[in-house]
Amino acid sequence: MFSFIGSYFLWHFTKGLFSLLLHIKNFLWFLYHFFSIKILLQTLFSPWKLEGEGYKRGFSIENFFETFIVNTLMRIVGFLIRISVIIVGCICITTASLASVPLVAIWIGAPILIPFVFISGLRMIL
Repeated sequence: MFSFIGSYFLWHFTKGLFSLLLHIKNFLWFLYHFFSIKILLQTLFSPWKLEGEGYKRGFSIENFFETFIVNTLMRIVGFLIRISVIIVGCICITTASLASVPLVAIWIGAPILIPFVFISGLRMIL
C-alpha cells in the first residue's frame, strides 16, 4: 500500500506534471495554428479572398479610379477581417495561457487535498 502511495507521488510530480505541461503547450500550439496568425499577418494587406479587378488596357482616368477604388476597398475589407481574426486568436491564446496557471497550481496542490478529502469522507460515514 505504501509503495503505491510513493509511486503515485513520484508519478504525479514528474511524469504527470510533465504530461500536463506538454498538453498545455500542444493546446496553445493548436490555437496559434487554428487561427493561422502567422499567415494572416503575412497577408494582412492582401485583398479579401483575392477579389478585385484587373486594370483594363488603354488609359482611361474613369476606369483607372474605378479599379483602384474597388481594389482598395477589397484590401480594406481583407485587413479588417484578418485583424479581427488575429485579435480573437490572441485573446483565445492569452485566455488559455492564463487559465493554465491555476490548472498547474491545482495539479501541484491536489495531493495535499487527498488526506483532507479522505478524513472528510470518514467523518460523513461515521
